[in-house]
Amino acid sequence: MNLRVLEVLAALGCLVLFILLLVMLPGLMAGMEGLSYVMALVVFIAVLSTAGYMIDKVTA
Repeated sequence: MNLRVLEVLAALGCLVLFILLLVMLPGLMAGMEGLSYVMALVVFIAVLSTAGYMIDKVTA
């Protein structure tokens, strides 16, 4: 598969995950809304970094 297509799909998938986490986590973690937003951001960064690492590993 084309590298650009793979990167765009990974980015879109991570963005969808981030939006879902932003919507769902504050409801699941009642009383700790601030922490839930930070957790959503940390998970987003971790997943996006892992996807980038895996794409780099596959193409190398």
